[in-house]
Amino acid sequence: MLFDMEKRKFVPFYCLSLTGREGLDAEETLKLGSYNALLKTSTPKEFQYYKADEETFESSHDAFRSAFPRGFAWEVIQVYSGPPVITYKFRHWGYFEGPFKGHAPTGEMVEFYGLGVMKVDESLRAEDVEIYYDPAELFGGLLKGPTQSGCLRANK
Repeated sequence: MLFDMEKRKFVPFYCLSLTGREGLDAEETLKLGSYNALLKTSTPKEFQYYKADEETFESSHDAFRSAFPRGFAWEVIQVYSGPPVITYKFRHWGYFEGPFKGHAPTGEMVEFYGLGVMKVDESLRAEDVEIYYDPAELFGGLLKGPTQSGCLRANK
């Protein structure tokens, strides 16, 4: 289910899956928040930089809005097949101009590319969405800046 702003009600929607993992329905996706849904991982906790299961919808959006004050754009670069199964390449990008999880901004553009496969119904509404990308492309740019600290330390 997804909330239709015009009709002010939930409408049937899709199953979102990421890189072949078990899918989330639209209600679960909305509850988690799009960032958390797309950044969930099965990597052991001690190796996770971003812990999607410990973030809320609000905290995840606050973190990315802070890091990308001018926005974090998403664009379709190329479409490979048409309806009812649409396959496309996308780019997600923005300028890292605010802090992210204790890391100072670099001012550099952070971007990553991915592929999507979307099955649509006869009204072109999404039913199933599969997303494939490497989150390391995103976090490599966000963790590049120095960590922020409340104290100054002498270099040794």
